[in-house]
Amino acid sequence: MELIKESIGINETVHKGSTQTMIEGDIIVPDTKPDILKVLQVDGIACITKKTAENGRATVYGRIDLKILYIPDKEGEKIKSILTSFDFSQPLENQGITSDSLIAAIASAERVEFSLINSRKLRIKAIVAVGYEIFNPKILEVAVDSADEEDVELKRENIKIQNSVDFCEHEINVHESLEVPGGQTSIGELLKVDAKIADTEYKVVTGKIVIKGVICVCMLYSDESGDIEFTEEEIPFTEVIDSENAGDETICDIDYTIKDMNCRVTEDSDGDNRIVDAEFFVGVQIRASESMELEMIDDCYAPYRKTELMRENVVIEEIAAKLSSQNTIREVIDAGVNAPAVSGVYNAITRPCITKAELQRNKLLCEGKIEAYILYLSQSAENPIYSIKKEIPFSYMLDCEAEDDNLIPEIKAEIKHTSYNLNAAGEIELRCILSLNANVIRRRNMNIISEALTEEIDNNEKRGIVIYFVQKGDSLWSVAKNYSVPIGSIVDFNNLKENEKLRQGERLFIPN
Repeated sequence: MELIKESIGINETVHKGSTQTMIEGDIIVPDTKPDILKVLQVDGIACITKKTAENGRATVYGRIDLKILYIPDKEGEKIKSILTSFDFSQPLENQGITSDSLIAAIASAERVEFSLINSRKLRIKAIVAVGYEIFNPKILEVAVDSADEEDVELKRENIKIQNSVDFCEHEINVHESLEVPGGQTSIGELLKVDAKIADTEYKVVTGKIVIKGVICVCMLYSDESGDIEFTEEEIPFTEVIDSENAGDETICDIDYTIKDMNCRVTEDSDGDNRIVDAEFFVGVQIRASESMELEMIDDCYAPYRKTELMRENVVIEEIAAKLSSQNTIREVIDAGVNAPAVSGVYNAITRPCITKAELQRNKLLCEGKIEAYILYLSQSAENPIYSIKKEIPFSYMLDCEAEDDNLIPEIKAEIKHTSYNLNAAGEIELRCILSLNANVIRRRNMNIISEALTEEIDNNEKRGIVIYFVQKGDSLWSVAKNYSVPIGSIVDFNNLKENEKLRQGERLFIPN
């Protein structure tokens, strides 16, 4: 029997989860920097730099960039900064990993702790979280028809499947000259530059994925007098990425990371240090797929012939439902009684975390928290830079029509935009746009027909007309296949209706 097949790309997940790695080390103050009197703030940003896979083992390599602000132990000096990095690696072991496995991974700095050993040495302990999925790309040949359809009986089943279109990683280079706004003093020393990706969107055209976004840049600097200033800029970017199999129906899951940045202070046309020549290296990780609905052959046989089916066991993922929601979260944050008063907010970093995802009666409960980290300036000589950390809980119910005990919700939470301002009471009013996108997954173990072999029935096995009494669980299909006769023959011979349900004990005449 010649089967007509359709090729479908799937990614078989072999290992998925999250892990943490601890990074410890000492930071020595560079010879060009003064001694440390007091550490004001240490923060870190982590990124993935390399991934490798071999049989049974994958390794994720990365880097955490640390930014330290401190008050020097030197009269007349105000705030100084130290920028340094530590590399890390995280092994991941699983028997299903091969040298052809693909790895999707994102790193984030969960916590950074420090202790001052002496005025020239700082001990750092950081925890980096790595979320990962390791999968094996595979082409499924799904039987959808038979070349000799008139001479075979086909039992079909509709399935929905995610057809993997592409998995790719790119690095975008964004270069911009940033100018200190009028009314602010010139740059004496650039202390700290923070950057994050916001307002992202994409569009797919045939063979290409167009991505857009904004790099939000905050620059903290001291002027020639040592006073602290800061400025904010937004740099839009657009990039066209080739993706041969992408089309109008392609859906993309895209992760962005600031992998590196180079910032250099230069003079403007008047000879003042008011220009920052900034270069950003943005890592883009894209998983592109399409939802497909197929009518595949679930079972088949050739009447009056012996039929043997070869099958391949595969796990496929069906998207039972796609849900999305965009919500605005507002929070008023007070620095606290013991904290210095806020004179200006330098930056607010917000990171969402899902703590619970549960299907409940046509609803998907999504609970989590936004970890808000706010760095602000004060008039205090002892603490001119101060930080606040706060967790903002959230809970939303998303409508979900799918109902099944085997459904698995997978939620991606993103902060699309963050804004903040200082009110008259000295409180920080924070506003976040939280985007929730969920796929409700149904994982199915399926025996896909890979080949159908037929051969003639021996004359000695031909039985003429057989009287058969229906057993529990029988169907017209199972009886007809067992006796290798067309379903229509049984229907006509017994005056039945097509798709009629059989009753246990019912007598059937089977023509052969």
